[in-house]
Amino acid sequence: MPMIVNILNILLFQIVLINGSCYGQSSVLYSEIDKIIRYDTDIDMKKTPGYIIGVFDNDSTYFFSFGTKILKDKVDISKDDIFESGSISKLFTAALISILSAEGKIDITETVNKYLPKQYVNPRLSDLTISDLVHHQSGLPRRPLYFGKKEKSLQNPYANYSDKDLLEFYRDYIPDRKTFEYSHTNYALLEMIIQSISGVAYQDLLNEKIFSPLKMAHTFADFPEEKLSLLVPGYDRAQKKVNPWTFASFKGSEAIKTSPNDMITFLKAHVNLTGTYLDTILGNNLNTLAMPGFNESLAISMGWYNFSKNKLNVFMHTGNTSGHNAFAAMVRETKTGVVIFSNSSIGTQDLGLQILRLINYNWKRVNS
Repeated sequence: MPMIVNILNILLFQIVLINGSCYGQSSVLYSEIDKIIRYDTDIDMKKTPGYIIGVFDNDSTYFFSFGTKILKDKVDISKDDIFESGSISKLFTAALISILSAEGKIDITETVNKYLPKQYVNPRLSDLTISDLVHHQSGLPRRPLYFGKKEKSLQNPYANYSDKDLLEFYRDYIPDRKTFEYSHTNYALLEMIIQSISGVAYQDLLNEKIFSPLKMAHTFADFPEEKLSLLVPGYDRAQKKVNPWTFASFKGSEAIKTSPNDMITFLKAHVNLTGTYLDTILGNNLNTLAMPGFNESLAISMGWYNFSKNKLNVFMHTGNTSGHNAFAAMVRETKTGVVIFSNSSIGTQDLGLQILRLINYNWKRVNS
């Protein structure tokens, strides 16, 4: 790593919250993460002005801020600052599917056609199921064919592609074969299905079923004006500020904005640490049979990428927009997890997995 990057990482590293203390276990964690950043990563602070790391280990939670939230102003990123999460939004959509399933309102083995308006049913996709969408087994393309015709800005791709456009694509789509293909389209359709089943808008159902029970006050899909000042500015590769994405559709795939603290809470609900009814429902997601994924080692479990290492099951997801990058991962057996949010689309490479490995003693610690 170039000397200048080492120096920048040392100078810009600041602790914004560590359980109210800078001593004991937190100071050890600080030191070890600092070593990883300086010696085992090549994070370019010119392309990623700032980022924040959140770590939990059972009931202990730590946050570390690097760099700056606002270029030229040298403002620390806080645990309640809001970032676009990009494709991590899919985890919230999959969670809603699990909740509706637990409530007996949906069976994920049922067909997609059942929940769409009759004029948009596609008989060629009569065997396509909710589970196929959740686990990226539909064979549908990442984005609909001819999506680009509606795209007026590369930095705001979903602003003009409507629900009607999506439904017409689905109705006319001629499938090749049903197989794994990571697809934003799958989760855009799931958003429609969720609204059809519940009779409630996507944002409102998120509030009712997830955000309110978990007290996630800094998380939303629709963009309320009063939250605008809390959104961390995002920057492109040239360090020019970019505007947040807006959505005419695809909220269920890409639209969630959240804070590091809220994302940690969401992860904790998957490993029985919140004391809410969601602990059981979301925990069961991690027991779901993994479906074929990107390769033999990386499968899909209710929206999560899943792999095993030394008897530990790791669940992770990433996301990015034109100005933000997000990472979330956890280990079920040890009740540990890491989130990282940065204010550029470049992100922090594989830093998140390295920290997760660190807090799990190189994947060797397993609770009795």
